[in-house]
Amino acid sequence: MKIFPSLGAIAVALAPLSSASITITTSKTLSSSSSAFGPDGSFNPCREIPVDNQVALDECYMQLALDHVMIHNPSFPFGALIVDHTTNEISCYGANSNRKNKLLHGETTAFWNCTELYPSPTQDDLNNPGLNWSHQTLYTTGEPCPACASQSIYRGVGRVVWGSSIPDINRSGRQQLMIDMDDVIMSAHMGGYQIDTRVPDVVGGVLQDKCDHAFWCAFSIFRDDAYYQSMLARNLGDYIEDHKRRFPCVTVPFVH
Repeated sequence: MKIFPSLGAIAVALAPLSSASITITTSKTLSSSSSAFGPDGSFNPCREIPVDNQVALDECYMQLALDHVMIHNPSFPFGALIVDHTTNEISCYGANSNRKNKLLHGETTAFWNCTELYPSPTQDDLNNPGLNWSHQTLYTTGEPCPACASQSIYRGVGRVVWGSSIPDINRSGRQQLMIDMDDVIMSAHMGGYQIDTRVPDVVGGVLQDKCDHAFWCAFSIFRDDAYYQSMLARNLGDYIEDHKRRFPCVTVPFVH
């Protein structure tokens, strides 16, 4: 469902897959009208959605995260976006930057970019960060891996919204640590085994089909004979055929 006006349809060809990866870190615009634009100067269409329509807002920002990564690293479409949900303003973007450093997952890059854009005014990020992180929502096209889920907890974000699940990304052909974000959150404890109540709220499966489409096509290069043998041994042949039918990979025409 299209929930905001198209910014101009882009059909991203995934054959051959691009290996480009770009990390955007830009200067923050401080003009009074900056709330209508992202930190890279791009228009923020999600500002037009009423703040009480959380479903539409989540879908809109997930689309922006997907758009961002399909431009900057479509071969590994883990895109992220951090939004201040109290003001409906974009704080920063992130995209998987595996050519620069394979540990720079989309979420990690977004956290890094936000820290660069909004440094601690006292150079003490632990105790006096430049953002109120409890006001931030992390949007990510894929369910955070255990490392990125841990970063979300330690960073103190208020919400995490993801698109494709870890099992679906794995079934697309890519290596994954098969630990759900909910399990990582359940493991969080304060000192003395106290339950950590400062963990983020999590919403999963937002724009799932669009995110699944991106991962299914991007990771086709990993679907070798061993992959098919393993999937068939688990009676997942129908899953493969369903995704081939639903997610054609000549082009991915859903990017705005």
